[in-house]
Amino acid sequence: MKNVIIFGPPGAGKGTQAKLLAEKYGLVHLSSGEILRQEIKRGELGDKIKRYLAAGRLVPSQLINTIIEKQIKKHPHALGFVFDGFPRTVSQARELDKVLGAEDRKLKTVLNLEVGERESLKRIIKRAKTSGRSDDNVSTIKKRFKIYRREMQPIIDYYQKQKKLLTVSGHGHVETIFKRLSKLFDKKPQQK
Repeated sequence: MKNVIIFGPPGAGKGTQAKLLAEKYGLVHLSSGEILRQEIKRGELGDKIKRYLAAGRLVPSQLINTIIEKQIKKHPHALGFVFDGFPRTVSQARELDKVLGAEDRKLKTVLNLEVGERESLKRIIKRAKTSGRSDDNVSTIKKRFKIYRREMQPIIDYYQKQKKLLTVSGHGHVETIFKRLSKLFDKKPQQK
C-alpha cells in the first residue's frame, strides 16, 4: 500500500500534484481543503469551519482528525491515500499514524514542495480569478503564509527524523514537477 503526504506552502500546487499522483498510482486523494469545503456545503460543521477558513486560521485538530479518519474508513479497499493539506501539526501526524496503524497501513513518504512566497502569491491570485474561494485574497493569503512557516517546521522535522521527508522543487510547469515527484515516489522503498 502506498500512503503519501504532500506538503508545500499555499499556492505550491499541492492539490494539482496530489490529484496527478492519485491518478497515476490508483490512490485516493484526500484533500483537507476540499473535504472542509464539502463540509461547509453540507452544513453539518460548516459554519464553524467557514469562520476558521475565512479568517485564514487552521481548523482545530480534533475536528480535522475526526473528518480525516471518517474519510479513511470510507475507503477500506483503497491501494493507499494521498494526503493533501493534512497533517498540519505534530499531534495530527501522530493521530494519522495511529489511524493508519489501526487500518493496517503505514505512511510511505512525505513529499515537500518548495516554492517561494512571491511565486505562490502569483499562483493564488491567478487561481482566485476562477476558484470562487473566499480565502483566495491577498490579506488571507499573507496570514496563511505566516501560519504555514510557523506551524510546518515542527512537522517537517517530525518526518525528517523518520527519514520519510523528500523535498522537491515546486517551480516549473505542472508536468515537470510531476515527473520530479513521480521519480522520488517510485524510488522510495515500498512499505505495507
